[in-house]
Amino acid sequence: MITNFFKTAWRNAFRSKLFTTLNILGLSLGFAGFILAYLYINRETSYDQWNPHYDDIYLIGLSYQGNHTDLTSPALAMAIKEKLPEVDAVGQVAYFPWEVPFISDDGQTYVKDWKIADLSIVRMFGIEAYNIPLNDTSSQINLLAPGIFRKVFPKADEGAFEPQQVVLDPWGMTAYDIHGATKSRGLSNLTYEAIFLMPASHNSSLGQENKSQYQTYIQVKPGADITQLNHKIDEIYQHEVAKLHENNTMAFAKGQTYLDPLKNLHLRPRHGSNTGYLTVWALGILSGVILLLAGINFANLMIAQANKRAKEIGIKKVFGVSRSQLALQFLGEVLFQCLLASAIAWGLVVGCQRALQQWLGYDLAVSSWSGQVAWQLLLAAFVTALVSGIYPATILSGYHPVNILKGSFQTSYRTAWFRYALLTFQFVIAIVFITGMFILHRQLDYMRQGDKGFEPEQVVYIKNLALLNKPSDFKVYRDRMASYPGIASMTVASHVPGGTMPAAREFQFRDVVRKSDHIGVDFDYFETMGIDVLEGRSFTESFAADSISGAVINEAAAQAFGMQSPVGQTIRGCDIDFEVVGVVKNSKMQGFEQLARPTVYSINNACGQFKTEILVKLKPGASGQTLAALAKDWDSISKDWESAVVSSQGKNFRYEFLDQKYAALHAQQEQLESAFSAFTILSVAIAVMGLFSMSAYSISLRQKEISIRKVLGASIGQLFMQLNGTFFRIFLLANLIALPLAYVLMNRWLATFAYRIAMQWWMFAVAGLAAVVIALLTISWQAIYAAVANPVDSLRDE
Repeated sequence: MITNFFKTAWRNAFRSKLFTTLNILGLSLGFAGFILAYLYINRETSYDQWNPHYDDIYLIGLSYQGNHTDLTSPALAMAIKEKLPEVDAVGQVAYFPWEVPFISDDGQTYVKDWKIADLSIVRMFGIEAYNIPLNDTSSQINLLAPGIFRKVFPKADEGAFEPQQVVLDPWGMTAYDIHGATKSRGLSNLTYEAIFLMPASHNSSLGQENKSQYQTYIQVKPGADITQLNHKIDEIYQHEVAKLHENNTMAFAKGQTYLDPLKNLHLRPRHGSNTGYLTVWALGILSGVILLLAGINFANLMIAQANKRAKEIGIKKVFGVSRSQLALQFLGEVLFQCLLASAIAWGLVVGCQRALQQWLGYDLAVSSWSGQVAWQLLLAAFVTALVSGIYPATILSGYHPVNILKGSFQTSYRTAWFRYALLTFQFVIAIVFITGMFILHRQLDYMRQGDKGFEPEQVVYIKNLALLNKPSDFKVYRDRMASYPGIASMTVASHVPGGTMPAAREFQFRDVVRKSDHIGVDFDYFETMGIDVLEGRSFTESFAADSISGAVINEAAAQAFGMQSPVGQTIRGCDIDFEVVGVVKNSKMQGFEQLARPTVYSINNACGQFKTEILVKLKPGASGQTLAALAKDWDSISKDWESAVVSSQGKNFRYEFLDQKYAALHAQQEQLESAFSAFTILSVAIAVMGLFSMSAYSISLRQKEISIRKVLGASIGQLFMQLNGTFFRIFLLANLIALPLAYVLMNRWLATFAYRIAMQWWMFAVAGLAAVVIALLTISWQAIYAAVANPVDSLRDE
């Protein structure tokens, strides 16, 4: 019975080969967009869902004046563990924010994600190691992630591994024992390439005066009142932790605690960007819209072709076939085409996987072709079949056999309004997509090419770890590297654009207290970074006081403090009275999504943040030669440096161009642009196929009318307008609906950026005109072909 059903469906579905092929191709494109979207959505929403404690884990953070941080004092974790019985476990994580080599006798690799954690974190996040129990231990255990382990110890077996030593420099001055490898887990917010697990006594050894900052996670008992628990944690923080010495100079010492659930940490953490969350929602909506367009195409074609099947329906009704049986038959045809289209879409995505992966900028292989995607696709096919087939099935099965067999039944005019409404909707969506793609590209191009407040081009960020707190620490480097003709300037700083955010500190000017970022810098920082000095001067060795009490502030800081003449004024912060020697332009160090924050720059590293980021400005045209020379000489450059605490990694010269590092801030926006462009192409292609099919079918019905008009003297131009007048009205109506809708949607998207383009009327005019041109090209050749055809061919008797 099922075999007969599909045979019938196949025969009926392919009765009109051209229209059916176009229909299935449109459905395939819609399903392909669905697959691409949900490969990404499934991956991004799967973080930690495998964890049995998924709903009970929270990150404790601090908020102050609209800013958020995920770092807290270790004293807070100690107090929570002692005083709050509704908390099952408290765990702490610290991360090492530099890229360092792990070198063994057999191999080496660079570790970019190195964390230190306690045993509570192990239990919370399901970390397991090969042949090493992690339930309780009295000594430190150092583990590597599986991929890193195989690079450092390529000859070792994870299951039978004896501890081996790795060094972090060629001279073996810094070394650690590695005890084994962790087992693979599902995607998790707790990532690591190397994780060092502290013994059970570690928490108590942190003490009340430990100045390190940690991520603090808690696992609550099921059913705990999270609002009340956060209130208790905040009271502990205010009364016992905020007053400690290490927090006195931090703005967050006056803030409040918050609890961020584990399920939010990947896509919308309170201390970070929610771009990932918006991208997931955008892709989900876009894929749904694409499927809707594909379904509309099918419904349109089924209704348009209804009169061709009228006699078949009439005869079947005369022979006793019921309306419900006919409806099921038509729905079966729809379902068959949907299943066939979904299979073709699957094959398209698999066949083009590599190209799509490069275009969209995300890994299609990580979660691809899983049962989840297959079931989602199958469900989408059934829903599409039901939604797009229910109306034509109802209409077709409801024909009266007497009228049909008498030849007085015609469907094309009865359902024209509905078909044209669906076609209008298709072009509304296509125009919205085109407009959105145009504006999205303009915004991202502005972010790529617009004024950043600094000039990252030709600036190289040297990633070799170095601790350079005093000007004398860096002078050895400066003097040695100044001999290279390709170097224009060099400096060192505590933070770099696109890197970790500086901690907000409190600074006071007269009676005004404001939070401000603090960045420790060295001489030539503003020259190397290309930051304009607006008032006063930058730091110079000619003024000895610059190294002790000099400060440069940005425009935002001057405005926050209400300074009319900032140069020469005194601000106090980090227990130092700084004299403002200059005001510099605001820099978009953390991208275009947030306003430039008030920032204080000083050579005196009074706020305790290590200067580790070496920055070198290269002269144009000399980049390759200079970098090759530095790589060759780096071992001797490092050995010349004896006055600072160093892990320079000898011959392992590591660098990254600053503009590439900064561009990584907008990686998710770039993904959204690629995905939106792909969906725009899909939406336009589906709309064009629908228009092509509708215009071809409309012309086929009016072929005799065209011939008669041509015999009576109508010109080709008159016939062209006669055939396409309805479509011109559809394009006009679609533009009138789509352009205001696109304005509203894109205005809401642009509102997520602190720095954004202004939407101009011509942007919408160009998008609307592009849609009209595409539509005209689609319908013109068919109409012209019909207008120039020999009328004898269509007027002869059947």
